[in-house]
Amino acid sequence: MTVKIGLIGLGMIGRDHLKRFHNVISGAEVTAVCDINRAAADAVASEYGATAFYDAEEMIHSELVDAVFICSIGPVHKTQILAAFNAGKPVFCEKPLTPTADESKEIIEAEVKAGKRLLQLGFMRRFDPGYQALKHAIDSGEPGDVMLIHCAHRNPSVPESYTLEMAINDSATHEIDIIRYLLNENITSVRVDKPRKKTSRALPHLQDPLIVIFETESGVRIDDELFVNCHYGYDIRCEVVGENAVIALNEQQLINTRSLHGNAHHIAQSCMERFATAYDREVQHFVDSVRDGREMSGPSSWDGYVVALVCDAGLASLKDGEKHDVVIPQQPSLYR
Repeated sequence: MTVKIGLIGLGMIGRDHLKRFHNVISGAEVTAVCDINRAAADAVASEYGATAFYDAEEMIHSELVDAVFICSIGPVHKTQILAAFNAGKPVFCEKPLTPTADESKEIIEAEVKAGKRLLQLGFMRRFDPGYQALKHAIDSGEPGDVMLIHCAHRNPSVPESYTLEMAINDSATHEIDIIRYLLNENITSVRVDKPRKKTSRALPHLQDPLIVIFETESGVRIDDELFVNCHYGYDIRCEVVGENAVIALNEQQLINTRSLHGNAHHIAQSCMERFATAYDREVQHFVDSVRDGREMSGPSSWDGYVVALVCDAGLASLKDGEKHDVVIPQQPSLYR
């Protein structure tokens, strides 16, 4: 069986996934593409031999589509996800699930009513070899009791459309999810600190860098440096400090170069480059689940909802600088 994919949203990440389906993924083909930009939809459809749609719901209900792949902007995710649920079609959705926790809750309710998981969420770091090795080390007990985690999320630059709030609900979302993945526990509080100094490369409306402090149920304290105009590259760091050992992600480069200029390695310049393997793995996981008729697994709607709750608390702290608690409702049995 070849899974017929309908892909919504032809921006940067949507086009990256199109190339992935064409060059890497087995068992699926993109048969339909959808974007409100008709010229973009027509051009991409012609390039990949797909059918162009300009209305997401029309594409979702088309017989050309077995499964829906959502790469559109966050504010339209809820409508598109619920339309796919109503059509009985499995969904892959890039993060965020929705911009707010209240919207995410509607998706949870719809999925629970259906009685099975219908969605895989695009937290690709869970499929990254480095983070998987880090989780294996924690689960094995190698570091002992985990006390601290130091994270950094650095971009070379961001566009003018990037807002201060996006540092929390767009950039920090990945750290929020990976903390839960690594530790198997929830975040209970958030505080956002604004250093007095900011980089000269930041646009006037941005405070860059920011430091976000999280605390978990067992008392693990995490600091997350969000530096989105670091200039030199896309640099993701994670260091777990335990009683017996400190374990950290490495640079994950294939080669090192030693020359008159010293010892050097390449630094990724984008998330698509740094996490290429993780993106490949998460998409293949989704396709395999659909092809084999399995219930969706991997990052879930519940994970997206909890991350949205933490982001809501983070946005409140961004305004007042205070610590805000995160109250998480009882998890439905569907997601346990």
